[in-house]
Amino acid sequence: MIRFDLLGRKLPAVLPETDLKRIGRVVPMALRVKSKGEVSLGFVGEKEMQKLNTRYMGKKRPTDVLSFPAAKDAQFREPGAPQYWGDLVVCIPYAAREAKRRGIDPREEVVRLIVHGLLHLRGFDHRNEKEEFEMFSLQERLIEKSLPSRV
Repeated sequence: MIRFDLLGRKLPAVLPETDLKRIGRVVPMALRVKSKGEVSLGFVGEKEMQKLNTRYMGKKRPTDVLSFPAAKDAQFREPGAPQYWGDLVVCIPYAAREAKRRGIDPREEVVRLIVHGLLHLRGFDHRNEKEEFEMFSLQERLIEKSLPSRV
C-alpha cells in the first residue's frame, strides 16, 4: 500500500480521495511490492510546472507529470517504516486540456498521470518502442483497476 503525502494543497476537485486510496492499493499489488510505500504528491499550475520542467529536465515548457525517484540511500529505513518511492508533481490545467482533447473525463486523466508517475518511480520508462509498449500496457491495466467505474 502507498501512502500519499500531499504537498501544499488538498486534492484537486476532479480527484476523489477514494481514487487516490485505490491507486495506492492497486499499483503496489500489481508490481508485487510487499512493503508499505510513501510518495509525496503535488498538484501545480502551468507556471510552476514550467519552472520545474525547466530546472530539472531542461525543457522550457510545462508538462503533464514529473517524477523524482527517491535516492538509493533513501531505501534504508527504520524497520516497519514505509519505503519512500519519491515525489510526483501533476499539472492539473495540462491534464484538463489533455482530457478535453482526448474526449475523456479529467478524473481519468489525473489518475493516468499519477499511475504513469508511479511507474516511473519504480523504474519503468518509455525510451524505445518495447519499453513504451510494456509501460503503457501496464499503465492502462492499472487505470482500469483503479477506476472500476470509469466514466
